[in-house]
Amino acid sequence: MKYSILNVLIVLFCLHANWAQSQTHNKVSARTKKVLDSTYTSIIKKYKAVGLSLAIVDSGQIVYSMGYGFSDKENQTPATDSTIYRIGSCSKSFTSLSILQLHEKNKLNIEHSVKQYLPELKIKSRFNDNNQIYIKDMMCHVSGLPCDVTNGFFCDAPPDMNWLIAELNKQTTISPRRYKHAYSNSAYGLLGEVIARLGKTTYSNYVKQNIFLPLNMHSSYIVEDSLLSKRYAKGYVNKKQIKEPLIRDQAAGLIHSTVLDMSNYLLMYLNKGEHKSGYILSPDGIDEMMKNQIADITLPDQDAWGYGLYTKRAQIKKGQDSSLINIVQHAGDTYAYHADFGFIPELQVGVVVLTNSDKGASIRSANKLLKIYLKEARGIKLNTNYKVPLDSGALAMKKTTGPEDIKGIYNLNQFLIKVKSTKKIKFKQGPVMVVLNQKKEDPAKYKLKAVLLGIISIKIKDQLFTFENKAGNTYAKVILTANNGEEYLAYKEEPKPIPMTWKNAYGKYKLANKAYPCTNCPYGNPEGLKMTLKEEDGYIVLITKAKSPDMQGKCYLEVIDDKLLVTGGIGRNTGETVRVLENGNIYYSGFEFAKVD
Repeated sequence: MKYSILNVLIVLFCLHANWAQSQTHNKVSARTKKVLDSTYTSIIKKYKAVGLSLAIVDSGQIVYSMGYGFSDKENQTPATDSTIYRIGSCSKSFTSLSILQLHEKNKLNIEHSVKQYLPELKIKSRFNDNNQIYIKDMMCHVSGLPCDVTNGFFCDAPPDMNWLIAELNKQTTISPRRYKHAYSNSAYGLLGEVIARLGKTTYSNYVKQNIFLPLNMHSSYIVEDSLLSKRYAKGYVNKKQIKEPLIRDQAAGLIHSTVLDMSNYLLMYLNKGEHKSGYILSPDGIDEMMKNQIADITLPDQDAWGYGLYTKRAQIKKGQDSSLINIVQHAGDTYAYHADFGFIPELQVGVVVLTNSDKGASIRSANKLLKIYLKEARGIKLNTNYKVPLDSGALAMKKTTGPEDIKGIYNLNQFLIKVKSTKKIKFKQGPVMVVLNQKKEDPAKYKLKAVLLGIISIKIKDQLFTFENKAGNTYAKVILTANNGEEYLAYKEEPKPIPMTWKNAYGKYKLANKAYPCTNCPYGNPEGLKMTLKEEDGYIVLITKAKSPDMQGKCYLEVIDDKLLVTGGIGRNTGETVRVLENGNIYYSGFEFAKVD
């Protein structure tokens, strides 16, 4: 009997040790803790996620940290607040912070073109501009650089930045500078190289020495650390454990961290750059990171993008009082890891959520955690779907779009919208028929309906479709009714005649250059990649097929000349170069294809 009681005590001690390790900080009320724990235990179960860690900072300190689920499901290792996760694109804020540090040390000027610091970058512009790529534009994704170079982005052994530069030199810019926000991993990959060269070290070592160590982020790393990697959460996709590959553009998404380390990072922002031994960045520099840097772009964005951060306007209510605040944030998503952080300077509150499975995309919302904490701990109701009032002055400046202006073709990359009648517009998006019905009370707007299998009709209630004349073009755009957000999708175009050189290029193609492998990867694997060029609906269509589902797709191309095509649409992953190389092969996103006889 004594032996059994001893065993029970040992088990209880071990359970307590695991719990204590997962909860380094708990300065919230018992009720707040109960709500937090029950909520996240429940949503992990609901979404069948594997693991999640979170932390909350308030008024200069970490007030709560916790792990839920597993960092290693097979071995039943619990997720804790010391579990290390890949934070994906949250890394971009570290990169922008590093660039601004160098700017303040007069080692670079963000007003200058990146070509001044990377002279071998020779990418050409196909627009009427000065063919320069400005650093400040790169940090807020309005530089016009291509968004991604697919080959080698996720792989076992990524090529270096010299390879990326050489590939970008084969391409053209996707838009004029400051035209439209177009999220670019390639731009951040180049910024990492600038940091390495001007810092006279590697990007990884620069961030470690100038951000991680000063902020006591001792569990954070970029290049694999043999000791820290023991606490790295295993990744899960489709309920299976995977080893997620490396990311070529390290400065865009390869940082690994814990919620405790990220809490120190958030506290630095809330303290205007100051930490225990000085300043990471000046208060003015921190303000610039959070300031809307894209207010003057040609096609406005619903989010206010700063340098490596973006800001959403939200409403808070306490009793009868209400006011508007800013949530400054950045999310990060890879295949297995999903992260999000957000902080509210006006309230001195911030949160971070890190996860390790594909299901984590549904539960990693920093805004959700902010809502719960503010309600329970401060009695504040946070409305993140605050409907931003439409600016009457801006509305007056918009040109009305008549029926004849709307009629035409809009190339949205993967599908076309052909507007022949303005009362009802139909187009296919994959297997779904989308129907736009003109609103009787507001003919400028269209209600959306999706029809599946030709018989199942689904109304889309949170979106409206419209058209707008702007900057000499007619644009198709979607309106998010919850908050009056807008997203420009495509401009009306007159398809150019297809040159005979491209008609002669129709056919099937096989891979002709090195494709960087991603062994046993459920995504990002170019194994078996093939391409077809053909004509459809008066457009050249590019079709790719591979074992990896994300390598398969179809896009409609816009003719630029007899050697150059670009993918349709505007924004992220559009305007990409498809060109004939000197050897006669076809180039696309880092891949070279040879025609199959």
